[in-house]
Amino acid sequence: MSLETDNFIYLQRDVTVTRTDLLPGRVLWVDGAMIAAEVDVATFPDAAGKKLTILFEDGRRFVMQEAVVEGVIDHEAVDERSYDEQSRMNFDQDSRPVVVTLKRIGDPVLAESRECYRVRTVPFNMTVSFGGCPECALTDISQTGFAVVSDESFEPNSAVEAVLPGKDGLVEGHVRIQSVRKLRNGRFRYGVAVFGPGMQNACASLATELQRQMIRRKVTVRGS
Repeated sequence: MSLETDNFIYLQRDVTVTRTDLLPGRVLWVDGAMIAAEVDVATFPDAAGKKLTILFEDGRRFVMQEAVVEGVIDHEAVDERSYDEQSRMNFDQDSRPVVVTLKRIGDPVLAESRECYRVRTVPFNMTVSFGGCPECALTDISQTGFAVVSDESFEPNSAVEAVLPGKDGLVEGHVRIQSVRKLRNGRFRYGVAVFGPGMQNACASLATELQRQMIRRKVTVRGS
């Protein structure tokens, strides 16, 4: 199955030894090697000429293909996105959609080493205990950390109590605040790193399972 309009893709950039971020997007059109995809500008600051990798489902395979950014275009949404589309693309109140045009290079190959990809968890409607809140929305997770939305205010680098589901039940521990982003509704989005073997194992296990589900997830798109 080749890329088609309304397919979901992931854009991979800033590859490190420990983690690879996958930025979600929705394909708007395909013309040979060229594609245009809608993404969130807050998570896609790259300019023309930047090389990256596109990851997508090709039948039952998860494949990757190199690409070059041709341009980034501001635009108004041409249609009303479904809840599933908004969730898959991780849009929130601060999101501003843009269209990125990409030129694909070479042929798709099987994607490997997916264990450290960050998984967008909004479609799963998951919550975790974080600080004094027993049900904070979990927005993404990797093997080394996760992100949550909370009403409470914490300082960067502070340690916060958290609870994650583990293989044998709930796992309690501490996480360290790595990033803080204040949302327009007054809430805060925290990116955290887990520490301690219990929390690290729970985080890695949950990330792997959700990644598996996300890759296999079938999206029903609205007919045009």
